[in-house]
Amino acid sequence: MQKLDRTYITVGMIWLIAGMIFGAWLGGSGHMNFANSHAHINLLGFVVSTLFGLLYWAFPAMARSKVAMWQFLVYEIGILMLIIGKIMIDNDGKETIFLQLGSVVTIVGTAMMLYLFVTKSGSEARA
Repeated sequence: MQKLDRTYITVGMIWLIAGMIFGAWLGGSGHMNFANSHAHINLLGFVVSTLFGLLYWAFPAMARSKVAMWQFLVYEIGILMLIIGKIMIDNDGKETIFLQLGSVVTIVGTAMMLYLFVTKSGSEARA
């Protein structure tokens, strides 16, 4: 994908807005049992997505890899599943397959980023 860096950062900003809205609801309604979900939205959604976007910007060879688009999709689908599962657990305390699968998919997406960084980041970097 041509502008994977911008796409990742844009998705990160969407996660940030979602986290802020969720946090405002949390504080206003007193449902502090969802605080852990709120943290996951902001850290895995906003912070990590934005960081990955900055890595793709800093090392353009990573974004040109055939693995890059798959890495983006795997990671973002994984955190969406993980966060849905986390919200479900925070709501009623019952285990859910969303959290378990989402965790594994998110880890795979992060491992794919590690692979891209290790194999592609040394060949070309922005100053």
